[in-house]
Amino acid sequence: MARKILVIDDDPDLVAMIKLGLEAKGFEVATAASGKDAMAVLDGGFGPDGIVLDVMMAGRADGMIFARQLRKNAAHKHIPILMLTGMREATGFGPIKDDPRDPVFLPVDVFLEKPIKRDVLLAKIEELLAAHR
Repeated sequence: MARKILVIDDDPDLVAMIKLGLEAKGFEVATAASGKDAMAVLDGGFGPDGIVLDVMMAGRADGMIFARQLRKNAAHKHIPILMLTGMREATGFGPIKDDPRDPVFLPVDVFLEKPIKRDVLLAKIEELLAAHR
């Protein structure tokens, strides 16, 4: 059975790049352009093994909001999240410190900065899934 990834980002070019790379490795991929759309995908029965999530969508920190909502949802809180963002590069501000994971402020498993090479991202996704088997 194919592993499943949900990619949540409002940049259609980035989503297409990630989706193509994952599908080439045999993943089944669903996409969403917002946290609201992503929750509809999850509630519609797509059970991902992992999520790739952008921070900023539609001009707000929709990714952080979605991650917090997901962690409070009994049906989906176990899904590992790789957060991918260009926030630090764009603003000079971002949640990365020595260990960016914070179970309240930033409840994600891995945090990566854009831009990122596709091969590096795919390797990090593989690492995330291996750590959560």
